[in-house]
Amino acid sequence: MAKWHLWWIGWLTAVLGASWFSNDYLVDIFGNGSLYHIFSLLAGALLIGIIILFFHDFFQTANPVQRRFPVLYWGRWVSVHLGPLLRQYWFANDLEEKPFNRVTRNWVYSTSKGKNNTIGFGSQVDFDAVGTYTVMPSMFKRKENEHEGYHRVIGEHTGVKNTVTLKHFVHISAMSFGSLSSRAVSALNKGAGKVGIYHNTGEGGFAPYHQMGGNVIFQLGTGKFGCRDEEGNFSDEAFGKITSHENVGMVELKLMQGAKPGKGGILPKEKITSEIAEIRKVPRGKDILSPPRHDEFKDLAGLFDFLDRLRKIADKPIGIKIVAGHIEEIEAIAEAMAAEPGRGPDFISVDGGEGGTGAAPLVLASHAGVPMKQGIAMVDWALRKHGVRDKVYLLTSGQIATPIDVAVAMALGADGVYIARGFMLALGCIQALDCNSNRCPTGIATQDKKLERTLDVEAAAKRVANYAKTLEKEVYMLCESCGYSSPDQFTSDDIMVVTSPGHLDYLSELYMVSASEASKERGAAKQAGMTVGEMKSST
Repeated sequence: MAKWHLWWIGWLTAVLGASWFSNDYLVDIFGNGSLYHIFSLLAGALLIGIIILFFHDFFQTANPVQRRFPVLYWGRWVSVHLGPLLRQYWFANDLEEKPFNRVTRNWVYSTSKGKNNTIGFGSQVDFDAVGTYTVMPSMFKRKENEHEGYHRVIGEHTGVKNTVTLKHFVHISAMSFGSLSSRAVSALNKGAGKVGIYHNTGEGGFAPYHQMGGNVIFQLGTGKFGCRDEEGNFSDEAFGKITSHENVGMVELKLMQGAKPGKGGILPKEKITSEIAEIRKVPRGKDILSPPRHDEFKDLAGLFDFLDRLRKIADKPIGIKIVAGHIEEIEAIAEAMAAEPGRGPDFISVDGGEGGTGAAPLVLASHAGVPMKQGIAMVDWALRKHGVRDKVYLLTSGQIATPIDVAVAMALGADGVYIARGFMLALGCIQALDCNSNRCPTGIATQDKKLERTLDVEAAAKRVANYAKTLEKEVYMLCESCGYSSPDQFTSDDIMVVTSPGHLDYLSELYMVSASEASKERGAAKQAGMTVGEMKSST
């Protein structure tokens, strides 16, 4: 069928033609310029539009429902498109929406604006609902931390010159310039600088907007954006130039992403401006698809060699970003680190399968990759088993936004957390679920300059800082409830979760035991040349 603008031109031509030929007749009946005269012209234009729409719907072949019910179909179209908005604001209850319910979003909004985020009368949480967390309070102070508050050093075990000392455990997760607008990235970086947290660049390269006062973790993805030569291969020189910046504190080699493990990043061509093309060193006019894996290595030995290569150039902590799958892969990393002290990653970022993204295939976003809680427990357990847990800083990400989310992640083994969508909400995101269309109404996930102008950088940076500061403050409140002075003292026995109405289990019973069992079962099954199911059914 012809494109819509041709149908509009046809309608306008028909209306003008009909008005010209019928005007004298209508003037004789109703008088020139009378309300009846004007109304009859408008009614005629509407009738002509309906007739044209009828023919369009009836003769198009793309949609059978539209062809079966011409004109009436558009009532359904309006309902379908308005439905999500109506459900979000009118019909869904406060604890119902996904990925973040209204209670969570309102808490982030209030916190980021510096407003009162307390509640009155009592919690709306159903304490018997499966999945509800309960922190186990202590009547007395349990133990003091070695340092006052949170304190971690990254890079000591590999001997890098420029180690990183962290005083904060909440950091901004990877969101590229290109996926986010320049104003959004600038606000995130400024906000990070105000409170002293780290801002991950995402795999989209190192942009001027990452240099607004905040320290960054430069993410090197499979596309090597910003670090590629003309053929798209990794460039040591370009990498060294980026990592020499004083605000680049660490480098994260992205192996996988929770929202699309096994698939590279996707940047729609609609979002690729000349500036993004220059920063990423890519052409314009077509979607940019990163390869699913790195070409520089094919196995664990190659990975360790490449990490050494990056570390030699940057002389800064080098980490990896993974999505947990089979536990033997994680154990292999731990075994190699134990066998070769001083090698391997300085930190590991464990991205949960429930992690967010600007654009991803539904099947990968919904069904690939172990979720955050199971994933971080698996990695922590494997590193402890092989005696290298103290050599690696563990970060995790995946639908973390509130203090209890942070506490659960750290109780399961994380040393710190990455947050992406929580900070997007702090910027002003309304969870429109339209990040992949370049039509983000808040100017955050778009490259449309008209939409982008709605976001004020200074105000948004202040909200980012408020959110990070209050989030950490309230995590410390949970620490004090447990008798601790720092969140890295949480254990998986300090939080219980409802597994059935009236029954609670320790996190350690669910996630730590699961990791241990997975290791034993997979190991025995592989040795026997069977799947786990085959092994169990044969005994």
